Amino acid sequence: MRNELFTLASVMSLVGCGSSTSTDMPTAYAAFYNVKSISSDSTTVTINTADLPDHKSPFYGKASASYEAYNGTNPNFSTSINLMGMISDPTLAAQDITFRIPKNPTVDAAHAATTGGAIGIAINGVVIFNQYNGVGALLNTLEFNNLDQYNGHPTPAPSLQYHYHTEPLFLTKKFGSSALLGFLLDGFPLYGPVENGTRLLSASLDKYHGHEHATAEYPNGIYHYHVTDDAPWINGGSYYGKPGTVTR
Repeated sequence: MRNELFTLASVMSLVGCGSSTSTDMPTAYAAFYNVKSISSDSTTVTINTADLPDHKSPFYGKASASYEAYNGTNPNFSTSINLMGMISDPTLAAQDITFRIPKNPTVDAAHAATTGGAIGIAINGVVIFNQYNGVGALLNTLEFNNLDQYNGHPTPAPSLQYHYHTEPLFLTKKFGSSALLGFLLDGFPLYGPVENGTRLLSASLDKYHGHEHATAEYPNGIYHYHVTDDAPWINGGSYYGKPGTVTR
């Protein structure tokens, strides 16, 4: 893996975050923006985010300048979230979430299962969840009917943690369907559903929903995840590498 160095000034300029204390940041992390801070030491990249998407959403609430009525393709969309029979209509609120991600990720034979809650972070500072709901079942229409036009939604109150389970449509529309979309907690990058002009299917990937070869950010090759249309989850349910930590 190539490990290029950025000066403090260049990291702040490229990432567009509130602050940075790193002078040794892997090149690919320059894609991050809309985060409160990003830094790295010899082993770890640390990212702090408010988890407020830089795109509009009906979950911002009508009083917010970031509110946008749902204009997606799901006729059954609703901002009302049903959690085990408890109905809520959440409005987004700023978070204080810190990710500590391995700077130089390696395969981990244990392949720990992804747990409920955050398993990674998108380049716009939004939290990434896995393919399971709050009770550990595979997502179904109940959850899909709560995804806004950019494929995100918040957890019910009191946490109100906005997140993507599936392809973050705002990012793939803005940066392209083959773009770097973020990193999982194990330090391996996540890319869109298109690679070398071909739209991938799950059959092209391993059981962790990834594979290894060169990418634009890693010309010497790296393992990386993809979202796909036939199984649009962020990954396959387990980490390829050893995960870092997330706190809030």
